[in-house]
Amino acid sequence: MMPKIWIFSRWIDVMVLGLPVWLAWLACAAMPAEWLDQPLPLWMWVVFVLGIDVSHVWSTIFRTYLDPEEFVRHQKVLIITPLLVFLGLFVVASWSVLWFWRVMAYLALHHFIKQQYGFLAIYRAKYGVKYTKILSDNFIIYFSMLYPVIFWHLDSKRQFNWFYKNDFFPIHQLVPQLSGILLIINYLYWFLIGAWLLEELWRTAQNRQKWAWGKVLWVLTTAGNWYLGIVYFNSDVAFTLTNVIAHGVPYLALVFFYVERKKQIKLGQIPTHWAKITGSIALMLAVVVGLALVEEYFWDLWLNREKQAFFEQFAKYPIPMLQNSYWQAAAFALLSVPQVSHYIIDGYIWKGGRKNPDLKAIFAK
Repeated sequence: MMPKIWIFSRWIDVMVLGLPVWLAWLACAAMPAEWLDQPLPLWMWVVFVLGIDVSHVWSTIFRTYLDPEEFVRHQKVLIITPLLVFLGLFVVASWSVLWFWRVMAYLALHHFIKQQYGFLAIYRAKYGVKYTKILSDNFIIYFSMLYPVIFWHLDSKRQFNWFYKNDFFPIHQLVPQLSGILLIINYLYWFLIGAWLLEELWRTAQNRQKWAWGKVLWVLTTAGNWYLGIVYFNSDVAFTLTNVIAHGVPYLALVFFYVERKKQIKLGQIPTHWAKITGSIALMLAVVVGLALVEEYFWDLWLNREKQAFFEQFAKYPIPMLQNSYWQAAAFALLSVPQVSHYIIDGYIWKGGRKNPDLKAIFAK
């Protein structure tokens, strides 16, 4: 029998997909107000932004470019996407740095939302969920994320940005103070989440189906995370922790699961020793962290100089920052290619169908 590995089994789901997010909530709740109100400390940037967020972007290469079979299946997308991304971002960055970051922020938002929906779809397929509901799973997963983002746009008191100041349209500047209305809608948010949960319990009992605990856990964790990270804490530190952990850790687990599960299937379901699996994961993690380190080094070398205290522990910067606006635009575009290509390529490699014939077997019950 093939060993069941990592995700989509009860306790591993809790430990890998749920527990890191819940611990982030507890950490934020336990922090003194002065910690939450400060800019993100350098050590937290290294651990969470570089170590998880940027690294998870690079993990896509194990699902695409470094897998000869997958590369052939998606060859056109994998070759054309980075080129088009570079050209498009270069044009935008040449025109306006604010609009460059605005485009990046909304692309990231779309990607983060689609990932949460994608995991929900996997859980629905796993549990064979077929019944219909008044408050559908699709509605509630999108609502759980879109409302906090709408709140962010409408509330003038948010003390954090996604990438850059005012990267999201500051709609609050165009409308009167909405704090009273938003407070009421906050209660409505949790009322609808609770109503969905009650209906889920009722429909499950009515249809005599197995309790889809993994799906419910995923939806409730998503709702809690987006609300706490954006609406409740109102902190750059809290937003970074909740956002990065809830997005990056599940994606890394998904890619590593896919790679190892596929190896097992291709070997004819020969059991793989846990030590070998652990070593393989450690190697993949080392590679993606190394690539993330290189990428962030060049961001700081060419454009930012915000993390100089970290990088110059290893070596002094050999050149000054880029000053020419067109060279800066080229650097913005080039260094954003991995991230935006990851957003686009994800839309192809995780969809079922002829182009991804291994998905069904890999995510089978």
